Amino acid sequence: MTEVFFWMLALTVGVVAIILSAAYGSPVLHMSICAVMSLSLAVVAIRENTRLRASGAGRNTISASTARHMGLVWIWGSLGLLVTYLFILSWHEWWQFFLCLAAAGVLCLFLAATIDNDAASGKEDETILTLARYLAWGQLAGMVIAMIGLVLDTDKRFLDTTREDWAANSIFFFGALAIAVITAHALVNDRQPAA
Repeated sequence: MTEVFFWMLALTVGVVAIILSAAYGSPVLHMSICAVMSLSLAVVAIRENTRLRASGAGRNTISASTARHMGLVWIWGSLGLLVTYLFILSWHEWWQFFLCLAAAGVLCLFLAATIDNDAASGKEDETILTLARYLAWGQLAGMVIAMIGLVLDTDKRFLDTTREDWAANSIFFFGALAIAVITAHALVNDRQPAA
């Protein structure tokens, strides 16, 4: 229960912080808050993953934790878009990105719950773990491509408040960075079953 309270508090504080910085109209402050929040989520995920590995936790427990943390980053980004563009700024395409981020978050949380259920019943479903691994590789590639695209696309100006999507670009970039870091750490440290 403590963990759920912590995540609810962290998501609330993170979303409120990016909303206030968007309302203030300061792209540098908004970008800084997005960076701190998303990278903090990544650090927490890596620390949890490392702690679980050191304690000898099973692959199910580690995979579920990783998927849960990735889901929380996706949910943080979707909530940030929702409140920012529903109440503060105007951008016609925001809702499409909100739905995509929310769906990715729900998928990650569903995968975490499925893996947790397997762990609770004492089984390790290699098919689910393999699927999670493939999804992680795809997600990592997608996040790297998204970050490169955001940096190279001259229409995506992070600090230009005359662009309607300026706040979304920071959420996208730093959310993608956090997901990429969490995913890369999990894949590098993924323990294969003993032969």
